[in-house]
Amino acid sequence: MQPDKLIVFDGECILCSRFIRKILTRDQKGIFYFSTFQGLPSNMDKQAIEYQFNDSFSYYRDGQWQQKSNAVLCILRDLHSRLHWSQILWIVPKFLRDYFYDLVAKNRYKWFGKSNTCIVPTLAQQKQFIR
Repeated sequence: MQPDKLIVFDGECILCSRFIRKILTRDQKGIFYFSTFQGLPSNMDKQAIEYQFNDSFSYYRDGQWQQKSNAVLCILRDLHSRLHWSQILWIVPKFLRDYFYDLVAKNRYKWFGKSNTCIVPTLAQQKQFIR
C-alpha cells in the first residue's frame, strides 16, 4: 500500500535535504511520508510519472503524482494552508515555474553541493520514512 502525502526527493542533494528538514520541523501532525528516489521501494505505484525521479521533486497525494513546481507548491499548501504566501505562485504559468525549477534542479549540486549521506531521522520521525 502506498501512503498518501509521500514526498520523493534526491537524498544526495543538499538543497533537497534542507527542504525535507524544514518540512519535518513544521509537520507537527506527521502527515508527510518520505523516501529518497535512491531508496524508493520497487513496489510503489509509479504510473503517471511524467519525469524521472532524479529529475524532479515528486509528491504523491490524493492518488496522483505531482512533480516539479506543482509538487513544491502542493507540499507547501498541505504544510501551511491555502492562505500561505507561496500559493500566489499558482498564478504564474506552469511552463515558467518549471523553467526556473529546472534551472535550479540542473545546477543543484554545483550551487548547493552534494552529500554522501542522507537525512538521519530521529526515532520519532523514522516511521515517516519509507525504505
